[in-house]
Formats: sequence, C-alpha cells, structure tokens
Amino acid sequence: MRKFTLLTAVMAVATIVYGQNAEENNIKNLLRAETEAYFRRDLEAWKPLWVHDAQVNRNFISKNGLFSNNGWDSIVALRERVFKENPKPVPIQLKNDNYTIRTNGNIAWAEYDQELNYPDLDTTGGVGHSREYRVLVKENDQWKIASQITTYPRSFTTNAPFAIENDLNNAGYQLIATNRIKEAIEVFALNAKLFPNAWNTYDSLGEAYALAGNKKLAIENYEKSIKLNPKSESGAAALAKLKQK
Repeated sequence: MRKFTLLTAVMAVATIVYGQNAEENNIKNLLRAETEAYFRRDLEAWKPLWVHDAQVNRNFISKNGLFSNNGWDSIVALRERVFKENPKPVPIQLKNDNYTIRTNGNIAWAEYDQELNYPDLDTTGGVGHSREYRVLVKENDQWKIASQITTYPRSFTTNAPFAIENDLNNAGYQLIATNRIKEAIEVFALNAKLFPNAWNTYDSLGEAYALAGNKKLAIENYEKSIKLNPKSESGAAALAKLKQK
C-alpha cells in the first residue's frame, strides 16, 4: 500500500509539473506569435491574441517618455492606421529569453528579454533590446494579452552607442508632431553634422524638408541616406515619390 501511495504521489506531481510546463510553452508561443504578426502587418492574426475590452492597455517606456494606449477600440484603431500607412512586412529576427512566468488559474504574468534584429538595416541601428512585461487572461481555454509594458533600459544609459544621435532624432520628430517643421529641420541638420556617417540622420532631414515643401533638399538628403544604407526601402520609396512630382 505504501509503495502504491508513493507512486501515486510521484505521478500526481509529474502531472502538475507537465501541466505547468505546457502552460508556460503556450504563453511563450503566444508572445512570439503576437510580435511576429505585428511585424508581418497581419492584423487578422494579431487581433485574436488580445483581450478585447476597455481595460486592455499597451505601454512603452524609455528615457524619451511614456507612450500609453488604453482600451481595445483605441488600440486596434491605431494599429489599423499604422498598418494601412505602412503595409509592407518588416523582416525581423526575434529572440526572447530570460523568462519569468507565473500562472494562477486564468491569470498569468510574463516577464522576459526581447531582442529584435532588423536585417534590412545596417549595423548602426539594426538591433533593438527591450524588457517585456505582459499580463495574460485565459478566455475559452486560450491565453490572451490584457496588458503590455515594454521598457528600453539601454535608452537610459548616457554612454550607449548612438545615444546622442537617437535623442536628437527623437527631438526632431517631437517638433514635427507639434508642426514646428523649421525647428525640426535645424535639429536634424545638426544631427547630420554631428553624425555624417549615419544614414538615418539624412533620412529624417529629407523627410522634414519634404514636409516643408523643399523638394530639392529633400531629394538631396534622401540620396545621401540611401548611399549610406542602400537597403532602406522606405527611403527609396520616399525618394521615388519625390522625383515623380
């Protein structure tokens, strides 16, 4: 009887461990699928992986501030607009590791490191590192994302490579967002002067000149950008559009 009881206990523990591992693998697969669907611009594959209610939220935190999007209607409307404006899939090489996953019934918490490699970009800006946090809810026996927090720890280090370049570039786009195009051009021009071998500085400057209606300088800067980074499909498309006008 004792041997039977011990064997039964061992089998019960093994069943619990197996079930936990299966749940963790399901969660990992979902998290990877969500990121891959996003960069494929596959809205119909992306939407079912999320909870669709007013409490769902997406948050991005870096030294440049907090971007937060709350409520499913708002989140999906923004994604639809982004995918419509940028429909072409973005090739990525995805690596997720250092997982911490906790489950309790129909609620789960996941924390992990994410590395995104963009093979179409050059080595100066082709890799993105983030620390990811997710709250998941199980609906109809399927895990779904209820909350996302993405942080960029490396953005807070002042000695990170290209930190100044990135900061100036972000500042320029913040000026564009408030319709201060002239000031944005000044910031982008300074960035290009400080980092003359960085293709993205000229790409941003070309975009700002195009917004200002200066076709000649827009073309000139896009050409400089593409010369440094021939793989820039967005830059090539913008240049071709300018030359058609």
